[in-house]
Amino acid sequence: MHSANICWSLTTFEFVKFEKDILYIWVGGSCDYGHKERAGGGAYIAQRFLEESKDGAGAETVQTYTCADFDTKEFQMIYRAMDHALAQFGEQNSLAKTSLTESQAKQKIVFLSNVQYIQNYPKHENVEIKILPYHKFPQQKEVHDLASEAMKQQRDAAK
Repeated sequence: MHSANICWSLTTFEFVKFEKDILYIWVGGSCDYGHKERAGGGAYIAQRFLEESKDGAGAETVQTYTCADFDTKEFQMIYRAMDHALAQFGEQNSLAKTSLTESQAKQKIVFLSNVQYIQNYPKHENVEIKILPYHKFPQQKEVHDLASEAMKQQRDAAK
């Protein structure tokens, strides 16, 4: 790893630098474990930075996505959102299906979240996973709110 990557331990988070030409995808989830049908939601916010950033400001949002289901868990919804992001932006993406250029289809993707279990997500070429503190970046709260709203809409639609 080079110094631009985030380094973390169980107690501290180190310097983060957001680079140009990398797609950063903030992922989050929510699950209502208190109800018998256990509704859950997942979401992502895909962003690019036009200039290097140390604080996450100045990003251009490329796409947002939400998903929801019953009889699920938070991590399953986050993984579903990550699967969708890879289908949209990953190397297996068919250029005929999207408006992405060949260089965008092979770009580096960095998934960002405050939940450490996303590190167990299957490894993919040109994909990194970084764990960031929830309170430091507003995108963390935004993506969690998107997932919570998707979960709420799932529950409301079933009434």
